[in-house]
Amino acid sequence: MTRTIFVTGARGKTGREVVAQLAEHGDTEVRAGTSQSLRESTTVHFDWQDRSTWPEAVGEADAIYLARPDVQDAPELITQLIAAAPGAHIVLVSEQGAEQVAPGGWVRRVEAAVTGNAGRWTILRPSWFQQVLTDPRYFLDTIRRQHRITLSTGGAPIAWVDTRDIAAVAVQAIVDPVTHQGKIYTVTGPEAVTTAVIAADISAVIGAEVSAVDIALSETISGASPWLADVVGDMFGRVHDGTFATVTDAVERVAGSKPRAVRDFIVEHAEQWRA
Repeated sequence: MTRTIFVTGARGKTGREVVAQLAEHGDTEVRAGTSQSLRESTTVHFDWQDRSTWPEAVGEADAIYLARPDVQDAPELITQLIAAAPGAHIVLVSEQGAEQVAPGGWVRRVEAAVTGNAGRWTILRPSWFQQVLTDPRYFLDTIRRQHRITLSTGGAPIAWVDTRDIAAVAVQAIVDPVTHQGKIYTVTGPEAVTTAVIAADISAVIGAEVSAVDIALSETISGASPWLADVVGDMFGRVHDGTFATVTDAVERVAGSKPRAVRDFIVEHAEQWRA
């Protein structure tokens, strides 16, 4: 029996990998949701801020891969989306250490919107994505042009995880909902490393010195709205206290594969950082 899977953020870092990996399962019909142009036959128009796009995207969906929308009213939007797709198994991407956030905090309210409204759900709490290192919105350009990685960590390591491994866990939860119903998985890479180590590894593969610059938390959230400053400040607080350094075996246990190390990711993508 063919199951219909709706993937939000289908062109995002994790969404595109979920779509690609689900394509390998012959018993699934994938609807790749995007607010951008519809280039492939599997894509459907979906915009969190345009409710008219929701019915076609989620109608009769058996499961929804829910890449958390990073907007202030995300808990309310998710609650309404779940109501529009009764019976769908929701696989939510949250963040590592979410359980440490106060119950009234945005991150926890997003999770509660799923656990309190969906009949079936699985929560993924990944560490920092390795792919931000090659994203021009984050570190790509500063590494390539300025030879530095600027991040507020307080010197604490992070268990960087490849989005392909996050997707592998998500796909297992989607294709085997009975096994993964009501489960929460903290998804990490195989080791926690500091930005200084990452800078040294990138230096080695591109043949130019890259430095790690640890900036103050106040500088990170400077100019942000009160809501965003609170959410981002809380997250970086967990980076500083070592929460994101915790390593788990979720990828191997759930997906049956070894998680990719950030060092391997660096070797694989070395050409992107060469000027």
